[in-house]
Amino acid sequence: MGGIETVFARRVERLRVDEHGLADFEVQIGSMDYGFEINGILGMDFLTQAGAVIDLFAMRVEFSSGEHRT
Repeated sequence: MGGIETVFARRVERLRVDEHGLADFEVQIGSMDYGFEINGILGMDFLTQAGAVIDLFAMRVEFSSGEHRT
């Protein structure tokens, strides 16, 4: 954590994780070189709006029934 990273914001038609997702969602895109492979980071803005529940013991993300925004 810390430091400065340059990102730009874009609105995507739909951001989806498995069958759960949000329509018309703004994402921030930038370079991510953390010394290991990573495809992206889901932020609290997506997780809360999508109704995600994080089970750290089981290392699993579950979603409430139905989408909060379609």
